[in-house]
This record gives sequence, C-alpha cells and structure tokens, in this order.
Amino acid sequence: MKKILLLLLTLTLAFSLVACGDGGAKEGTTDVTDFPNKPVEVIVAYKAGGGTDVGARVLASVAEDKLGQPLVILNKPGSDGELGYTELAQAKPDGYTIGFINLPTFVSLTLERDTEYEIDDVEPILNHVYDSGVLVVQSSSEIETLEDFVNYAKENPGDLTISNNGTGASNHIGAAHFAYEADIDVTHVPFGGSTDMLAALRGGHVDATVAKISEVASLEESGELRILASFTEERLENFPDVPTMKEKGYDILFGSARALVAPKGTPKEIIDILHDAFKEAIESDEHLEKAANADLPIKYMGPEELSKYIEDEEEYLKEITKVIDLK
Repeated sequence: MKKILLLLLTLTLAFSLVACGDGGAKEGTTDVTDFPNKPVEVIVAYKAGGGTDVGARVLASVAEDKLGQPLVILNKPGSDGELGYTELAQAKPDGYTIGFINLPTFVSLTLERDTEYEIDDVEPILNHVYDSGVLVVQSSSEIETLEDFVNYAKENPGDLTISNNGTGASNHIGAAHFAYEADIDVTHVPFGGSTDMLAALRGGHVDATVAKISEVASLEESGELRILASFTEERLENFPDVPTMKEKGYDILFGSARALVAPKGTPKEIIDILHDAFKEAIESDEHLEKAANADLPIKYMGPEELSKYIEDEEEYLKEITKVIDLK
C-alpha cells in the first residue's frame, strides 16, 4: 500500500512539474493577437534634421494612423550610427522597438571595426527610400565642374577637403570610391552626421561634400550649393543639367537605402503587421505628397528583396574596401 501511495505521489509531482513548465513557456511567448496595444518606438541612429531622420518622421506621421498606435521617433546618434544600431539590435524582440538602418553604413561599420551588433541581428521589414549620392560644392566655389574638381585635386594633392557623415559611413564610402576611380588624393573630414557635414560645407570649413540628393536639393535650388555630379545610372529627374559620374568616365554608382527593421527574433506575425501598415502608408497619397515636398526618393522593397539587398551590399563593400581606405 505504501508503495502504491509513493508511486501516486511521484506521478502527481511529475505532472505538476510538467504543468508548471508549460505555463512558464506560455508566459514567455509574445501575444500577437492584440499587437500593437501601446506606442511603438522607432530608433534613428542619427541626429534630428538629417536625411534618415526626415524620412523616418515623414513616414511615421502617416503610418501611425495605419498601425493604430503612436510611432515615437528616438534619435540615438553616436559612433557614426553604431550606438543607435546597437540599441536597436539588442532591443526586446516584441515589435515595440523598431528602427531605421542606413545602407551601406549599417553593413560597412561591421567590416571596418568590431561592432556591438552583427548584420543578421535584425529582421527586415521594408525599405522606404533610396537616396542617390551627389558631389557638392558651395555655389561661390571656383570649382564649377567635375573636371575642375579632378584637375585641381591632381595639381594639388591632398588640398581638397571633403566632409562626410562619419568615418566608414555611407558618404565617406562614396567619396573614397570616387577618389579611387579618379586617381586623386583628397582629404576626408568626418562628422557625426549629415547635418554637421553640410554645416561645415555651408560655413566654408571644407571644399566639398558627398551627400544625398534629398539633403541638398533645396540648397541647390536656392543657389547656395552647386551639384557637380550625381552617382546615378541616369541623370537626376529634377536636375537634368547635372552630369552623372558614369558619363564622365567614373564607373561608380552610390546612394543610401533607408530601411525599417526589427530586432532578430521578432515574431513573423508581428513583422507582417508592421510591414502591411508601413507599406500601406508608403503607398498613400498623403505620404507621397509629403515625401515629394521633402525631396525623398521612395523605393519600396519587401522583406525578402531587402534581405537580398543587404547581402549584395556586403559583397560590394568587401570588394571595394580592398582598394579604398576607410580609416
């Protein structure tokens, strides 16, 4: 009888432990049935006022109505974007912290140094913008054409200064690749983001900058800056008189994709909800009008296409960093 009671007690204890284990597992899962039921934080790894920040705020202003909850932009500048990217990658994967990455910078930083995040620490949601690169000087500069720029650089090695948005960041890559193709020696001057980079040019502290078209379009139209060339396949639609690098003999395409991602491990159901809300926002007339007013070139990519784009960027950067110095 004692043996039977002991057996029953053992079985009861075992079933209790299993039940507790199942309950614990359920408590640890993410309930997606009512997602989102509170505001969603959107990390931008750069200062307010830069191209990535402007695009994020334009999209968020429309997407929060589609999502049904406020989208709170959090600027986390520092270390050329690494600080914000790290916080994004290490956030809880519950859909309530997402963020924008700037490509190629998100990838290039991991190749340049030991970062606190890896490329696969995020889940792609969608791409919002592809912002083409341009080489720009002050309108008062004696350098009026791309030929002037190259000739001056060859006659005065190292004298020309080009500001960028951080060592190893997107604009630095574009400027260094151009210098390599043109076989010229220039001095790269890094800043903590595009806002400071452009302020240095506008203040006459540097000779030129490589920027994105959305960041300088209004300044060119107002007559403050002059675009010497674009890093595009075809001439820019709104600036048909600006030549491309390719037509001038420099085989280089350069721009910045700005994509929305979530921390790795975010449930697919939540990724789908976010994707659908932001895609609907991107395609809305309200967003397209706001984006046009902000000179934001929209280029939607879904999760799979964006994932492939990130892989391609990594391959390109591995090759180009063999011949250019991003230190």
